[in-house]
Amino acid sequence: MASLSLASTAFLMPGNVAWAPLAKLAALHFQQQGQWYGCNSGDARVVIWFWEQLLTETRCQHWSSLESVSLEQQIDMWLDELLLPLHRDGDAPVYLGACFFTAPGACADLYPWVKTLDARFSQRLAELHLINLDLPRWLMKEGAQRCFDSRNRYLLSCPLSAPGISSLATWIAERWTRDHEPRRKVLVLDCDNTLWGGVVGEDGVSGLQLGQDGAGKLYQSFQEAVRYWYNRGVLLALCSKNSPDDVWLVFELHGAMKLSRAQIAAAAIGWGRKSDGLRHIARTLNLGLDALVLWDDSPLERAEVRAALPEVDVIEPPQEIWDWPNSLLSYGGFAQGLTKDDSLRQASYRALAEGERLREQARSESDYLRHLSLCANFHPLAPDNLPRAEQLVKKTNQFNLSCLRHDARTLELLAKNGFCGLVSLRDCFADHGLVGIVLIQPVNSTTAFLDTLALSCRVLSRGLEYWLLDRISAELREVGIERLVIGSNRCERNEPALTWLASLSLSPCDNPDPTRFSHEHFHSLALAQLNLPFLEFYHHG
Repeated sequence: MASLSLASTAFLMPGNVAWAPLAKLAALHFQQQGQWYGCNSGDARVVIWFWEQLLTETRCQHWSSLESVSLEQQIDMWLDELLLPLHRDGDAPVYLGACFFTAPGACADLYPWVKTLDARFSQRLAELHLINLDLPRWLMKEGAQRCFDSRNRYLLSCPLSAPGISSLATWIAERWTRDHEPRRKVLVLDCDNTLWGGVVGEDGVSGLQLGQDGAGKLYQSFQEAVRYWYNRGVLLALCSKNSPDDVWLVFELHGAMKLSRAQIAAAAIGWGRKSDGLRHIARTLNLGLDALVLWDDSPLERAEVRAALPEVDVIEPPQEIWDWPNSLLSYGGFAQGLTKDDSLRQASYRALAEGERLREQARSESDYLRHLSLCANFHPLAPDNLPRAEQLVKKTNQFNLSCLRHDARTLELLAKNGFCGLVSLRDCFADHGLVGIVLIQPVNSTTAFLDTLALSCRVLSRGLEYWLLDRISAELREVGIERLVIGSNRCERNEPALTWLASLSLSPCDNPDPTRFSHEHFHSLALAQLNLPFLEFYHHG
């Protein structure tokens, strides 16, 4: 079980049963009230601030007298005094939230700069890679009257009520779970009575409810909600009991469609079971079934998929179709942070189908790889690719040697002491963007340690892992490194990475530095005269 350190301006009532929603996920270690620096025990740190307990009356009055530019400068200076020590203090991720417990109406009168404070606080957290718990949104959702208790505030120095603690614990637990569970990547959609009203095989394209008043506008709004997720990097797929020609005619001919055929990464349209269609989609995209989310209007189809494929998240749509758009928009299983490479990823997955057609036509695997025109490049860790580096470390499962989930702050720190780089890939079908990461730490003048190597599953079966190993080996040899120790962990889904590791000429070895490295297995690789396959298919560009 994970362990969390909790600290606050308030007395958090350690041991109170109201903390149960969070205690089920992690062992909780409460720090003394007011002490949040230097508390490095645990897998992560949770810090809760109530602004009234941090701000002096003098500071509040001074801020109220300032113009907007001066106010922002003063708030930034004060926040840096609070936040910079947390940013520099240890490697564990910091979950930080802050809010007022004063009643909302009075709060705006007493603290007219509250919106500026909230905005600058959120901005500085993002810049310092501290995780924002967004407590104002929690309060808006739960209500101040439910969450706070004046009696506790005055008698116990804890403004929270018992229901408030329980609600806050649930809020933190949900964020912790979202950060540590694999994120869903694909929204799979039924067509008839889901993307449009009616059955295209019976009603024809012109007879569908789509774009007109009433239900037609509703289905159009639902498509706009689908497009919202597409614009945030989520892949779209269709799984429909239908004629493929009929479905694609709607996409091509109906003027009210908000989605295009080009936005669909994979499709399983036919008369077989929905569970078989979902398996086909997962294979086409080279993803696990746990990457899929299904929206289907039919209770029978949803039940069949739940029984056959428990890994797939089957959304239960609201009974009233008018609530469908908002329900889809509020789905919490997709990744929230979008990077440039998330947009490239959609084209990359669509290119997988084209690549499979090329493979079927090729005379041999070598012929197929040669026709792909593979072009790989290496990129040192930098501020502009740091968000993508964190994504790769946290989300990659199948080809991940260690499955260590370093956050952005840890990656920056380890890169300063060692080396961290990302690999990009292009082929004749798509620019796949940044698809891999490697993290290397020094051991001594002739030995280095490979802490992390991860590649996106969408570029496997192309030998990119061999190209990457050859590239880093060449750079290590240039600085006198003769031996690379590779660390690995056996995780739930990283068998492809371990199978690749077994293909190398390795020797088991001891942990080169137990004070720094916590991997389960260690393997020694001599860098002289490496003879790796697949290199002939790659060129730089």
